Amino acid sequence: MEAGERTVTLATVDTWLKKANVSGLAVEGVRGMWHVARRHGDNADQPVQVWFIGWIDAEGKAHTIRLWAPLIVPGLLQTWDYSYHVFRAGGLSHDRATELTDGRMERQKVFERSSPPVVVAIIDETVLHREIGNREVMAKQCKRLLDVSEHPSVHIQVVRGASAGLGGMLALADGSQGTVLLSGSTLEDIVTADAQQVQAASAIVDAVRGAAKSTGETRVILGEALTRWTA
Repeated sequence: MEAGERTVTLATVDTWLKKANVSGLAVEGVRGMWHVARRHGDNADQPVQVWFIGWIDAEGKAHTIRLWAPLIVPGLLQTWDYSYHVFRAGGLSHDRATELTDGRMERQKVFERSSPPVVVAIIDETVLHREIGNREVMAKQCKRLLDVSEHPSVHIQVVRGASAGLGGMLALADGSQGTVLLSGSTLEDIVTADAQQVQAASAIVDAVRGAAKSTGETRVILGEALTRWTA
């Protein structure tokens, strides 16, 4: 394995970490790196997004996921076509956008767990009006949000007007070992478990949720958006 002649298994990685007395978030980071490396194994020329290491693992193990999305639909709730066009809009090639979209769809299997996490997704209403791809893509995305809002562990709320979260997207994964924060930036997103940053982000998400419409009112808004895109 060290010579690169055999693929390192996740079980071997865990054994190495245990022998080296590595624990906590560092373990999740290395395990996340393994998953990313496996996903990019056939595309060695593509850079690994280091900032994302640790988030995939934290998201997959979380009992509660809180999302604030002021610009686009959160990845966990995106359709394949919507996700693909988001990546294409960012300048990625067809092959790379397809690869990343497939990976995003893989993450959505978290809903198939025997005990899926509670997902609280707060979306700015402008997201529903911003055309990604074309009208058909947007119609399918709005229908997806309506459908997933009926999932017993998913709570979607829409915010109208200004809010405390206009600074950017935030995602918080609450797990047995604490909370991991993913914060959005134009240049590079940041993943951290720093207590002060997590606390600050939680306060913002709570404030935004307090200003959001109820889940029932949100379903009406989603239905209106679906009608607009299908008209």
